[in-house]
Amino acid sequence: MSWQVFDKLYLRYDEWFDTFPGREIFELELECLKNSLKEVPKPWLEVGIGTGRFAKALGVDFGVDPSIEMLKVALKRNLKVTKATAEHLPFGERSFGGVIMVVTLCFLDNSLEALRESFGILRKGGILVLGIVPGKSEWGKFYLKKKREGHPFYSVAHFYTIKESIEIAEKAGFKLEGVFSTLFEGPEDITHIKSYPPKPELKEEAGFACIKMRKP
Repeated sequence: MSWQVFDKLYLRYDEWFDTFPGREIFELELECLKNSLKEVPKPWLEVGIGTGRFAKALGVDFGVDPSIEMLKVALKRNLKVTKATAEHLPFGERSFGGVIMVVTLCFLDNSLEALRESFGILRKGGILVLGIVPGKSEWGKFYLKKKREGHPFYSVAHFYTIKESIEIAEKAGFKLEGVFSTLFEGPEDITHIKSYPPKPELKEEAGFACIKMRKP
């Protein structure tokens, strides 16, 4: 149950977005997500909504998270949320037009089962957007090093490559719609980070990627 660390360190997680480089990285990731969500039918559900930073900025309709402390912060942002895990979503079939997971896949206990759950609650033609830190990227390697050093968040994470993430989603029944990539500055170049549009293509070297999958 990797989410339990977020119950204890939710403020540390949320405050990261208000400081450098979290603030700048957030803006790049947000732009990538916005491009991925263009023309995706509502309503949207964010699985692993956390404190609601992305949901608030994206206009997400509803969110779930297993961390009560995270959800308390999301509620203060006037978001509609409920406590649930990705593997057991409390919604009926075909309830949503879009499902979003932002750096959630790497923390799931059972990623395939979670994506099958998302598949079930999506309407026909609905879209799943996976925001991930690709395992082969410089950022993925950076976080893997932190994992080995015992970092409280990353020690419980598994960083998939873009191709591995697509394969899991395809096993759950999804079809690839497209990939957007961003954050091409590595941890060593972070002082030079700037705003720019995401590239609409698969780039394993990108520090953040949005994988857009469709339910046939």
